[in-house]
Amino acid sequence: MAQETEIEFKNLLTQEEYQQLLNTFNLTHKDIKEQTNHYFDTPNGLLKQKKRGLRIRVLSSKIEFTLKTPGKDGYTYLEITDYLETYNKNLSLTEQSFHPTSDVLTFLEKENFPINELNQIGSLTTYRSEIKLNPDVLLVLDESHYGGIKDFELEMEVTDTQSGHEFFTHFLKEHQIPLRPAKKKIARMFEQSLKSQA
Repeated sequence: MAQETEIEFKNLLTQEEYQQLLNTFNLTHKDIKEQTNHYFDTPNGLLKQKKRGLRIRVLSSKIEFTLKTPGKDGYTYLEITDYLETYNKNLSLTEQSFHPTSDVLTFLEKENFPINELNQIGSLTTYRSEIKLNPDVLLVLDESHYGGIKDFELEMEVTDTQSGHEFFTHFLKEHQIPLRPAKKKIARMFEQSLKSQA
């Protein structure tokens, strides 16, 4: 298990802005990695109500099972992650081989969360590239696909909220990118799912 605090700022991009940033930082096709997130919640959306996100992220080299819990400022999150050897999308989370030793599920159980009611609510595939801008700032550029939608976003992971926000704001101005606050990927995927069902 890994447990860490993540501070991040997010901004939606146009496809042209996304491509320009790739060019600016010399990020090419070989720098872009594919990952698929499978998101989970109860039928009545208990995790969503508590502004938490639960996902299994499948990458080429590993599988991560992560619970994200928001902090007080809207930019900081506590992340609890299990590294899985297997994931069978045809089994519920409590039927998986990793259930008895999962720190994520154990954490939820200790909070009296009904983990047996967790179901997959959707999936989202992202093509991601990353570059360190300095020791305290990681720039992440994402192209995400979900429910027939393709969108682009910038994420900036920082080590301090105040200085990170200043850097983020300056970065957008420097690259002439308007401020377009981005909802979490799980929220965008869920909203699109509701639209397609309407």
